[in-house]
Amino acid sequence: MKISLLFLLLLLFVSDPLAAQQPVTISARSDWVSMQKGPSTAPTIAWKTPQPKQVTVHTLVFTATVFIQSADAVTQLQFVHNGNELAGQQRGFKRFSGSQEVSDVIPLVVGSNEIYVKATNAIGTTISERRIIICQPEIASKSVPVQKRLALIVANGNYTKYPLKNPPNDGRAVRQQLEKLGFTVVYKENLPLRDLKQTFDSFVTDLGSNNVGLFYYAGHGLMVGGENYVQPVDADPKAEPDVEFECYPLRQIISRMAYANPKGANLIFWDACRNNPYRSWRRGAGELTFAPVQPAVGTMIVFATEPGKQAYDGDQENGLFTSELVKHINQPNVDIFELVDRIDQGLENRGFKQPPYLEGRLRGKFMFKAD
Repeated sequence: MKISLLFLLLLLFVSDPLAAQQPVTISARSDWVSMQKGPSTAPTIAWKTPQPKQVTVHTLVFTATVFIQSADAVTQLQFVHNGNELAGQQRGFKRFSGSQEVSDVIPLVVGSNEIYVKATNAIGTTISERRIIICQPEIASKSVPVQKRLALIVANGNYTKYPLKNPPNDGRAVRQQLEKLGFTVVYKENLPLRDLKQTFDSFVTDLGSNNVGLFYYAGHGLMVGGENYVQPVDADPKAEPDVEFECYPLRQIISRMAYANPKGANLIFWDACRNNPYRSWRRGAGELTFAPVQPAVGTMIVFATEPGKQAYDGDQENGLFTSELVKHINQPNVDIFELVDRIDQGLENRGFKQPPYLEGRLRGKFMFKAD
């Protein structure tokens, strides 16, 4: 009787298909989900980053990461951002079965961003839970140093001998444009040597180490012994040796800006020596408006004309060079080289042969105004 009862129980167990089916077990291990071999199902998706349903970030990109698990090969996987499937190959994704971590870089919009993931195998498609990423880049900017723009404009025209009428007009016109472009402008007119030195000392002190510094000079300039000089309004050199003591060397302007701002961009606009009044010193003196210089990387000098050529004051409100500079400096997406080309073309269209001249090299591409 006991044998018959055991036989009946065994027969019932074998005939029950649910009892004969091998169970599926899922266990968590270090954020991974491990599946023992069992019946095929659609993929399983678990978030690694972000894990909370909503996070706030201060950058314009976010790297999202999920764990994908599938007994059958995953043939398609897509990250979806604000309803749009992201194009391109996701990092770490290849056709696979089992478990795998997959990431993609999500370009964010300011405000709310919804992301989710779709994974497909032969059985079907799984859509992950949604995650909301709040993008607030303005908060990050409070802790990131902002590159400042600082300009010094010196316009000398009120000379006792050989006065110039246009430099103050030029300086004011350039100041107006630079202020529109976000520069803090220090503007000075008709400086004697002592005031010029003090003004420049203050300028380089405020410049900082990773900013945009700009020095614009309009007035008389001299070239003596291969050196270029700003001529203060109180300078009255009687001979070439006097220039070194009565004028301010361009070389010192270049080196001090480079020292104060070694990682930034230093720009010098030199609209000087419209006419050199000291031609009588020696034959040919005054015919060169400046001597060649070799500034350090990070400094660019824009001269109003080529070596050996005169830079003219003109007979209108502004000098020739500056009249074209203020037309083009505020145009968007124009780098320093194209700016000089446009100045040159503008002068040529007006019938003037006074090509500007560049020396130096900046780090990267610089634009006064970028869209």
